[in-house]
Amino acid sequence: MAHNTQTTDNFLSGDSNYQEQFNLWQEVRAAIAGKYKVLQIITCLPGPQYKQYPIFGTDAQIQQAHACNAANALRVQSYWSRGRFFNATGRTHESLGGMVWSKEPEVELAPKLEYLEVNADGAGSGLREVAQATVDEVGSIGRYGILVDMPSNEQRLTQAQMQMPENAPRFIQYKAEQILPPRVSGNSQAVDEIKLIEITSVQKNEWEWEDVKQLRRLIMIDGVYHNQLWTEKKELISDVIPFANGAPLKEIPFQFFGADNNSPEYSKIPLYDLANANLGHFVLDCDNRDNLHFHGQGMTNVFTDMTTEEFAESNPNGLDVGAKGRNLFNAGDKVELLQLEATGAIPAEMERDQQRMVMLGAQLVTDNTSNETATAKRIDSNASTSVLKRISFNVTSGLEQCLEWAALFLGESKESTYKLNTDFVTDDMTPEMITKQMEMVQGGVLPKATLYETARKVGFTKADDETLAAEAEKDSAEIVGMTEQQAVAQAANEAE
Repeated sequence: MAHNTQTTDNFLSGDSNYQEQFNLWQEVRAAIAGKYKVLQIITCLPGPQYKQYPIFGTDAQIQQAHACNAANALRVQSYWSRGRFFNATGRTHESLGGMVWSKEPEVELAPKLEYLEVNADGAGSGLREVAQATVDEVGSIGRYGILVDMPSNEQRLTQAQMQMPENAPRFIQYKAEQILPPRVSGNSQAVDEIKLIEITSVQKNEWEWEDVKQLRRLIMIDGVYHNQLWTEKKELISDVIPFANGAPLKEIPFQFFGADNNSPEYSKIPLYDLANANLGHFVLDCDNRDNLHFHGQGMTNVFTDMTTEEFAESNPNGLDVGAKGRNLFNAGDKVELLQLEATGAIPAEMERDQQRMVMLGAQLVTDNTSNETATAKRIDSNASTSVLKRISFNVTSGLEQCLEWAALFLGESKESTYKLNTDFVTDDMTPEMITKQMEMVQGGVLPKATLYETARKVGFTKADDETLAAEAEKDSAEIVGMTEQQAVAQAANEAE
């Protein structure tokens, strides 16, 4: 939510609402990236808890406390490293982008804006790459921003000079974490101030550079747009008043992109529910493998009347529990092997988690009228659109606004259009078909490349249903393990 008041305490850190959103964004980004990123945010996950031993007492007690704490820390590290991350979030994220880009956007640029097709951001990325990055960010995080910017024009460059590559307007992109809470005008959505975090490299010496934070401050002062740059220490570096058509701008040329709408407000994070379920599934996998590590192996117990010396004399190499081991005992002695009885409770819950993730992924591409026939959905002009389709509409609208600002800078009167694809392969599918498709996507059976082909040819894959079902079942078994019934049956067979 946008706020009208800000304090000096959140100059580069944002308010409490921003910090809350920031933590949620990090969970989603980690789930998309995979296990190596998830391990960087494990402090927010319900991991194992072990007693911390206080460091005091005699030297021997202090040494023992350090040893116990080190052993517990190693066990926690081992707990997380044993887990296998089933990246349903990352695969779903790829499939969403694949559906949008299965058909190229409809593009018509005015003559003065044609340079954007090959260099929209001033760094060599074309308009398509900018649009693709926007779709990826809004589709996962639900927030993104683009500043239509150009170098200082205080010297009143001619229109011809402004169209040169070094002077032409460019689309500067900002991720959600870089966009601090904006200041709006009262109850309206007119933005008076936007603060953006930027990273720049500063040379320390001949060989070393370091990254430092700066603050880009876009602010309206007396009805005129100012583009300011500040240091971390609140020292003003520059204050530029951009001109367009010989006059300063009366609005901030910064476009917010969101999953709900393109307002400064925070949108609901599209992939958060899925990412949260995915992280929970990972914790269960860690629990399961930790349980198997400590309890799945047999524990040998020996019952004997032999003294320690007698046992050592009879078995100089100690107790040999190997398959070919030999041990000498007295008559009446007993050796037993204790092992945890398999119940399969954790794998069964992991199976349910995977089904939840399939449903959460399917909801992103399902219209609220998906239970209607395809014909009925086309007739109903007020039908609620899916999350993905709404995102496509929002990105289209935002990019066209950016094109309008670029045209304003260059004095271009001809209108430009940029429309992303909103015809998805799931549009004419039943909810059951969508769920099955998402199951194959998350299971890795239907990769991104196949999804492109699916959209073009209106088919899931070249493999037949039996082959896909077998691959899905095999993949599920490798990751999830056994259901409770299967585990009980296997334990019974092994006991016979």
